Amino acid sequence: MPDTSVNYTFKDKKFKNTGLVKMNFLPKKKEFLLDEDIDEQEFVEIISSIYKQEIFIYAIIPECEKELLNELSRDFIKVKDMPLPSTFPREIGYLGYVKDSKKQYIYEFYLRSTTMDYLVFSEIDVTEQLHYMDKKNINFNKIFELNKIPHVTIGPDGQWLNINVF
Repeated sequence: MPDTSVNYTFKDKKFKNTGLVKMNFLPKKKEFLLDEDIDEQEFVEIISSIYKQEIFIYAIIPECEKELLNELSRDFIKVKDMPLPSTFPREIGYLGYVKDSKKQYIYEFYLRSTTMDYLVFSEIDVTEQLHYMDKKNINFNKIFELNKIPHVTIGPDGQWLNINVF
């Protein structure tokens, strides 16, 4: 009988998936419910309790968010333009990041999280990996999950935070 197992490489370690591999690299997700009327100070305090130092905000900002782009003009580092798959007619988004040492932009991103499908907070710098994203590989949550990088995402309608730890 031929060997039908699949070989994988993960973090430079090779292993064979025979169907019995323990999937221990999945994140432990904690949900933090947010108050419906959370203000900027409360939100910043919550994020500051998770991330004591500076924070990277990774996002694909839709071109319709011109106000946010203008506000971030000096601090948003655009990596590339990306077509957004969930919009019709096809809309362009700007893939990039903000290195927010003062946590001055996190609340603005939170307020706009309902219009941004791709938004991640992390204290880890993965900016180099953003260059490898393309329209077929647009979900940058995978960068964090496959590399076991702790990160925070915002749930639908801004109702909670998804805190992913490994």
